[in-house]
Amino acid sequence: MARAIAELFGHGRGRVLAFCWLGWVFDFFDLILFVFLERAIAADLGLSKDTDIALVQAATFGATAVGGFLFGRLADRRGRRLAITLSILVFSLGAFATSFAQGFWGLLAARIVTGIGVGGEWGVGHAIVAETYPERLRARAAGVLQAGAPIAMGLAAAVACFSGLHWRTLFLLAALPALLAFVARWAMPGVDRAPGHSRGGLLDLFRGALARPSAAIFTLLLLHMTGFWCTYAWLPARLFEDFGADVRYVGWFFIGVNSVHVVGDVLFGFLADRFGRRRMFVLFCLLFAAGLAAVNFGFAVLQQDPVLFGLCFAAIGLGAGTWSCFGVLFAHNFPEAVRATAAAGFYNLARGLQFVTQPLMGWLFAVTGTFAAALHVGVVMSVLSALTIAWVPRTEPTRDYDPSRPPLR
Repeated sequence: MARAIAELFGHGRGRVLAFCWLGWVFDFFDLILFVFLERAIAADLGLSKDTDIALVQAATFGATAVGGFLFGRLADRRGRRLAITLSILVFSLGAFATSFAQGFWGLLAARIVTGIGVGGEWGVGHAIVAETYPERLRARAAGVLQAGAPIAMGLAAAVACFSGLHWRTLFLLAALPALLAFVARWAMPGVDRAPGHSRGGLLDLFRGALARPSAAIFTLLLLHMTGFWCTYAWLPARLFEDFGADVRYVGWFFIGVNSVHVVGDVLFGFLADRFGRRRMFVLFCLLFAAGLAAVNFGFAVLQQDPVLFGLCFAAIGLGAGTWSCFGVLFAHNFPEAVRATAAAGFYNLARGLQFVTQPLMGWLFAVTGTFAAALHVGVVMSVLSALTIAWVPRTEPTRDYDPSRPPLR
């Protein structure tokens, strides 16, 4: 165990992974914090949860697609460190602006800036990690990096539900990650070379040999992203409004689920190395769907049975570990010259298309009078993801790792 940890964090790789991990934690914290505070924001600004807030959420997701394309191309053409540093500065600026929003348009503008910055961090960070680690350690490193997301969600639940601070203060604090920009040079030493030379864009990845992996991975991401945001963006509302849960209960619920999710993200990497990514992806997808369906349809019964409730917690948390698979899929299917463009572009285009799904969810809630529809979508998308993984090509990993070069490329 000690040797495995030393391999993962030694040889200058640990600080690169730590920097990308911190960037991802604060990036996702800012994005998910809005979900827990939307009721308070709507009340203070006189907005509607079903329409105004849904539109703001949709615009934020749409902006991540723009940010993913911009920062992905910047990383491939001008350098990884420059792109990830600028993305952190931009989403921190968006958080700062959110804390001073005075109405719908001010809030919308602030969240669009946030979305643009958030769009760059995931794909560029995973490209850096893939190029820092040899193939035999990539899945584990990607799992550790991805584990930042549930930690961010648990942290957002804790501060939103238990801190007692006003939402403006919380978003002001969420702007502090801008300080990470000052340690980027120390965390990622070496020459910040840009590996890409092609002037092509995201659509060029759907031509030639990259067409099938591009189509398959993007489709898989779109299904997964839709299921994730229809679940996590509206599960608090389902608990609050439909089940009458209080704020402390919701806080502990999400802290519990995301504590298991951290284990799921890290565990997926180790299990994928041992038993294969596809098998583990299907198993984790089905676990997530089963746990979510049980909460959606049997919440009243589960509240009376701690053992069953714990099993559902574990299923949802562990099942969400499938997100650890995507960083490795990009590393194996795309050469270094276009990897950041593909990872940041596809990931955030899938998230940006929630611009369509989130207002649709708001309309469904208004029509049906319940938030259950969002969780139904989450279950279906997870099952479809388990089927779609078979379409992703079985490829050999790209061989661009060079242990003799500095950690950053």
